[in-house]
Amino acid sequence: MVPEPRSADHELTPGRIDAGRMTLRVSCPTARTVLVRVSGEVDLSTARRLDELLRSRIRGDVEEVVVELSGVTFISVAGLNSLLRAQLLADAAGARLTVDPGGSRAVRRLFTALPMDFYGVMSPRPVG
Repeated sequence: MVPEPRSADHELTPGRIDAGRMTLRVSCPTARTVLVRVSGEVDLSTARRLDELLRSRIRGDVEEVVVELSGVTFISVAGLNSLLRAQLLADAAGARLTVDPGGSRAVRRLFTALPMDFYGVMSPRPVG
């Protein structure tokens, strides 16, 4: 099997990725945990980049991927779909996806407007 080519953005090293109106910062607090800090706008034009990054980080040797959203100023349904796809990938890889809305009013507004138990779908960190 031939591995799929990767750009420098997809390397597993920590770093910062600017994607238009959205910035992604990746760190590895432990050997089996990946922390992705998202700031700016997560919408139709930027959500694909978030998808790509999460897909590249969710793999068999990672136990937890934390997506920290406190710096998000706007999130659309496209951003929500990115998080839901990441949850499916994490489930398939045997990893846990933790979504931390932080103090982002935009994220909290979207999460409370959902007609489903969103917090049952993902594992948010406790607020407080």
